[in-house]
Amino acid sequence: MQKGEINLKKIILTISISIVTIIILLSFIDRTPQQVSNNTADIVYSISSIPTNLKSIGDLDKRQQDIVCATSKGLVESDSDGNIQPALAESYEINDDGLEYVFKIRNDAYWSNGDKITPEDIVSFFREVITEDNEISALLNVFGAKDYLESDKTFAETVAITSDEDSIKIRLNSKDDGFIGELTKPQYRLRKDVLFWEDIALNYKNIPYSGDYYIDSINETEVVLKRSSKASVELAQTIHLVKDESEDLALAAFEIGNRDIVINPPKSQLERLKTEGKLIESPSNEALYLAFNANNSNFSNEVKNEIYRLVNEAIEEYQNQNNILVELAECSYFREDKEDLTKLQSRNVMVNTEKEITMPSKIVLVAQESLENKDITSYITNWFKNNTDIAIVVNLLSEEDMNLISEKNYYDIALVNVYAKLDDDEQLLNTISSFVPKDQREMINNSSSKAEKEELFAQIEEDLFNNYRILPLLFYNNTIAVDGNVDSSILDGNGNIDFKSIKK
Repeated sequence: MQKGEINLKKIILTISISIVTIIILLSFIDRTPQQVSNNTADIVYSISSIPTNLKSIGDLDKRQQDIVCATSKGLVESDSDGNIQPALAESYEINDDGLEYVFKIRNDAYWSNGDKITPEDIVSFFREVITEDNEISALLNVFGAKDYLESDKTFAETVAITSDEDSIKIRLNSKDDGFIGELTKPQYRLRKDVLFWEDIALNYKNIPYSGDYYIDSINETEVVLKRSSKASVELAQTIHLVKDESEDLALAAFEIGNRDIVINPPKSQLERLKTEGKLIESPSNEALYLAFNANNSNFSNEVKNEIYRLVNEAIEEYQNQNNILVELAECSYFREDKEDLTKLQSRNVMVNTEKEITMPSKIVLVAQESLENKDITSYITNWFKNNTDIAIVVNLLSEEDMNLISEKNYYDIALVNVYAKLDDDEQLLNTISSFVPKDQREMINNSSSKAEKEELFAQIEEDLFNNYRILPLLFYNNTIAVDGNVDSSILDGNGNIDFKSIKK
């Protein structure tokens, strides 16, 4: 081959590479056009999984709930400061000593298919939710709701949710100052044909939506939301919720401009993102508890006390190094309980005992296999190695095996991932039910009033502490990376993405 031919090939190759590079760069530029008066920009939002079932909202994580929030509106909603704002209802009033709520429905509220949203539509939705959903704790205080669920009577003749020409009325059994706040949650946003949402991938084209967006397409890797014709033109025209295989890949795409929002970026990058003003932090409802094997009679309460104290010392040091990710539970079952000092002072379970006790030389610890649990168990193991004479042996289990640990005798302690929100103690009870005596579970389930249930649960908490059954360790935080084009105040009062606030 001649020297001239070689040089010519090099020149052609260089030009080709340059052309490809320019095309790639242009594709990035064209992907996010920006307009002020009529926003046609796309928002690309990284999530860890694409949900197929959007019917039971309480079973979804916050990021899956975001899809419901984008495509559905509630009577009222909660802004980023936690203030109640009108949505489908232009106004509401509370009458009869706090028992009756009257919501005046907006005259300009429409479904995505162009049909007007009527008060009857909203009543029908509440009927569907009460009938089909199991996460409706707020609605169980509605007059007649329990009677309807436990009898053959119709909704219309039992449940005090009614409509007239321009409003709906909801009557409660007892005054509940938190009721209006409950209605801001995703599960109470207006959805048509709730049962169709159980297989959203099959039915999304046949569902009218009450929100600013509708589902345009959905598959295993992406959900595409399109702005409704009735929504403000200032909102992003299209939102792409893209499944990324790992946090690292999602952040890599974020760094080169291919993602606008990344959920739970790698913890090694949190401090940098925070310094750059690209990180949003918010409390989550996820918590980590320490459970003792109830079948192990080798550990006295004094030994359990000391083990719990030592684990907490390890967790405190872990939290000091990961303060963006986690918060110490400090004897609180619920995050909100941390302000109730009187309640917490009674739980002297981490006091270093003066009694002479014989500690075990080895402790077998189990936890469900996950990146977070692998990280924490590794830290606890090393902490015990460096600070005690006790060896920690860790077994990470599948979700199925983890659910069966109460029937097994191959462990001493367990790290249990739970949902711990003050207004949903039933879900917490369901999670830790294997550690709660059967008679206590039945008492909770059979309680007739909210006040009675709260009193019973308080008693159960104390029993769990006093007998070292299962005890809180830490609470997790949500972290969200956002680029410079996205407003940092994108979370509503419930911790969901408020897509109305996203204007690129």
